Amino acid sequence: MNTTIHFVRHAGYENPERLVPGRIPGYHLGNQGKVQAKKVGEIFRNKAIKYIYTSPLERAYETANIIGEVLPEAKIIHAYDLTEIDASHWQAYKLEELFTNEYYEAFINNPETNLVPENLNQLAWRMKCFTLTLAEKHKGEEIICVSHEGPILALRFSLEGKPLKLIKTYDATMASVTTLVFDENCAFQKAAYKET
Repeated sequence: MNTTIHFVRHAGYENPERLVPGRIPGYHLGNQGKVQAKKVGEIFRNKAIKYIYTSPLERAYETANIIGEVLPEAKIIHAYDLTEIDASHWQAYKLEELFTNEYYEAFINNPETNLVPENLNQLAWRMKCFTLTLAEKHKGEEIICVSHEGPILALRFSLEGKPLKLIKTYDATMASVTTLVFDENCAFQKAAYKET
């Protein structure tokens, strides 16, 4: 029996200064983000989902809480492994200035760089280890994980055997759902992507 893990990117958050939030606390869902999260919740209505794992950052767990409103039987669990990339070298930069940051450039262009606290290889490994642990723990079940764009993309590329540097050319839009399916031996089978 297959195991299905739905990776939801958090919904839209308030960021009037257009800064890279990274792991900085205090970024909450905006009104549009709350609507997006409700739409995601509707996708999962009437599904037998008992667990929602979430990044501990506000924009993620607020998304998880809204999804949980239509899944009252589901337990919400904060999981640090689902948190955002360690972007301490470029968080709080303005989004339009991001590509002037040498650390960010190293991060997206060299999966093995040692110039940053967490490179792409380490990010993919973190996400893959956590996901395979969940697949083993929840064999035959369907669960949700709420995380962030970079971690979700790195995980998918890693499982699909694609170059991690693709992270600079692909998007996982806010409130999108990346569905990963594993077989009874926890071997990765396929991925699907849906925008809400």
